[in-house]
Amino acid sequence: MRSSAIVEPQASPDLYRQRSRIVARVFSTGNRIMTKLLLSRRRLLKGATALGAMAALTRNVSFAASTYPEHDLRWVIYQAPGGLIDGSTRALQPFLKQHGFSSTVDYVRGASGRIARTQLYRAHPDGLTIMTEASPEEVLGEVIYGAEYKVAEFQPVYGWFRNAFNICVLKNSPFKTFADLVNAAKSRKVTIGTLGKGGPSHLQMAILNKQFGLKLQLVHFDGAAPAYAAVAGGHVDAAMGGSTSVQWSSTVNFLVVFRNGRDPALPDVPTAKECGYDIVPVNEVIYANAGPNVPADRIKKLSDAFAAALADPAAIEAQKKLGIFIAPITPAELRQSIKSLYALVDEYKSDLLG
Repeated sequence: MRSSAIVEPQASPDLYRQRSRIVARVFSTGNRIMTKLLLSRRRLLKGATALGAMAALTRNVSFAASTYPEHDLRWVIYQAPGGLIDGSTRALQPFLKQHGFSSTVDYVRGASGRIARTQLYRAHPDGLTIMTEASPEEVLGEVIYGAEYKVAEFQPVYGWFRNAFNICVLKNSPFKTFADLVNAAKSRKVTIGTLGKGGPSHLQMAILNKQFGLKLQLVHFDGAAPAYAAVAGGHVDAAMGGSTSVQWSSTVNFLVVFRNGRDPALPDVPTAKECGYDIVPVNEVIYANAGPNVPADRIKKLSDAFAAALADPAAIEAQKKLGIFIAPITPAELRQSIKSLYALVDEYKSDLLG
């Protein structure tokens, strides 16, 4: 049998040319489509990148240009109610409000302010959390206790007072002068209340004990108010206080102030140097502090508000009633003052840890 096969008819040259033109058109059209798709994709990517950049820029502009403060400040106080920091802060609040900054006080007590300071350090950098600080507390916390913050990263806002420590006793105390207390403490234990372990008043007493070989037994309290209550109740022989202790002058006698020059709040009380004891005074610098990375324009606005509030004659008088004589301290001056404290704190580190 003859095998069968399919034989295709031979294509003509015209048919080949026609097919070639069709294929060429298909490839040309495909290339144009692919090119447009690629260009569209690139434009889309560029557009998305541009939109992202614009969004980021918008967020930054919005943060910087938004009405600051957006709500009340959270104003942290780390000492007990009734003490110097509490009284001064509360007296200042209504005047700061007049310059656009309402605030709510939040007591965060314990560990000589290290808990409060750590919260400030970790706060959102919007300038809506501030703290009334009492230098050298912040340096003491970092150097002595290895606190979870870096003092250099805080942003001092404005200072208004240099607090001088004093020693007070009950009016019927056998100690009538500072020399009486010092001489007694050379031979026996004399109990004295401080404003907190590892704090500035502790440092002042550590210097006094070491320099003159005294046997002062330190009893640490959480601020001036409980220290005063302890001496008033006869639980300690003496107590330390600050300039605002003048409010208790009806029940106690002040033996000495640790200051270069007399304290305007206690003009009749002699300095340690006047009493014959040349000792380095540890003065607390009271100021408002903010956390790291708060935009500079916000710090500036807040600092200006503090300066204006503290220049108000009514604010000056309100502070004076507490024994606080306002002496403005700029952010730059605060940073320099804080930096100068490290050598003294290092020198007495072992005494403060004991």
